[in-house]
Amino acid sequence: MINLAQFNVTPTQGLRKTLLLMNELETLAFNNVDFVTWVHRTFNSNCPGCIPGKIWKYMNENFTYVSDRPFDEVLIAPYYMPTIKKGDCDDMSLFSKTCLDIIGGWFTKYMLLGKEKNKFTHIVTFAHRGIYGNEYRDGVILDGANNNFNIIPTKYNFFKLT
Repeated sequence: MINLAQFNVTPTQGLRKTLLLMNELETLAFNNVDFVTWVHRTFNSNCPGCIPGKIWKYMNENFTYVSDRPFDEVLIAPYYMPTIKKGDCDDMSLFSKTCLDIIGGWFTKYMLLGKEKNKFTHIVTFAHRGIYGNEYRDGVILDGANNNFNIIPTKYNFFKLT
């Protein structure tokens, strides 16, 4: 039986499998009425532009970054994060993206970051409220492993939106 709170991803399954399982966990979170209610109660605002900052601040103040074991990937369901209060970058990205998607008004994607081209080692949530010409309106980065809001650490030179 699969534990709906987390999935394990073996190294041979790689990034593609991780992203597919993250999408499955996001779907499970949408169907969790208690979590959806909690998200609206905790993050909804009369200031839609403030919502990503509220989510990031919540993660920064309430979650502890904990790496998975080497060559092992554990994905934690968004609705479980407020209880265990810890996770790695993919868990925090999954949490922030899911919360924004539940509230609505934002387009969200995962942003993969790497020090070398096509070698992505970090994931964050990228959100925006629309595209005008070639620019994202209100584009923002939510990185639960970063103490700075809307900042990509300088050690990452490459990114990919997915």
